[in-house]
Amino acid sequence: MNTRVSFALTIALLLVVQATTSIVRAQPSPEQKKLDYFVGKWKADLDIKATATTAALKASGTEDCESFANLHVVCRSELTGGTGLYKAMRTFSYVPALKQYSSYTVDSLGYAVLTLGTVQGDTWTFTTEAGGYKTRTTMKTTKDGYTAAAEYAGPDGKWTPSSTSKFTRMK
Repeated sequence: MNTRVSFALTIALLLVVQATTSIVRAQPSPEQKKLDYFVGKWKADLDIKATATTAALKASGTEDCESFANLHVVCRSELTGGTGLYKAMRTFSYVPALKQYSSYTVDSLGYAVLTLGTVQGDTWTFTTEAGGYKTRTTMKTTKDGYTAAAEYAGPDGKWTPSSTSKFTRMK
């Protein structure tokens, strides 16, 4: 009986080893590799424009971005301004089925926003539409940082600046 148990255990062990060695890890596509640009620690400066319902606001802080599963980039930011501490987390991904990038952001104000975008050279553009408004964020990258300009358009279709940001890579 010991021979049968030993044989069964040996077969089971071989099956487990074979199953674990045959797991294939997803390899990043060229589009996903473009996201590596955002990995690192950034100094962030934010300038929110005044609107009919809100005052202008400036905030600064840091954003830490890391690769997740070698396919996505997850960023956590903390900025301090006139209204106190602001926290946000965003995930950048490439969605092959849509042939677009995505940015999903949640923050300490209770907002959750999913945008889709494209990249052309050094310019990333993300857009979404909700509640009758369109939003667009255009990010221009350089070797040591990037700037982001956010805009919104109401039913009239006219784009209005809502904020600008400057991110500088920290050494």
